Amino acid sequence: MSFGNFQIDEGVNPDTGVRTIYRFEGDQVVVEKKYDAAPYLERAAEMRARNEGKKWGEGREVGVIPPWALREIEPIKDDKEREKAMRTFFRDNPAFLAYDAFIK
Repeated sequence: MSFGNFQIDEGVNPDTGVRTIYRFEGDQVVVEKKYDAAPYLERAAEMRARNEGKKWGEGREVGVIPPWALREIEPIKDDKEREKAMRTFFRDNPAFLAYDAFIK
């Protein structure tokens, strides 16, 4: 059975930031998932601008942790381990960081 060629775009899931697109190509269905980090990166850039020139304590906006990373960090119960995981995330993903001193 052939479905023809068309697609269904479910849009972006606000909880995960993932856009899901179903492509029907003849007798096959292809599921495409795209992650759109742009809103999170824009927010981090705005936070960096607000933090510029501030010392620790004046502004504690450290950065933005997107949903896909937060799912791994949030369940960590120990405060020191959670902070370590956050520092690791920001070292590996500096575009999401808003306050450089946090990882130094």
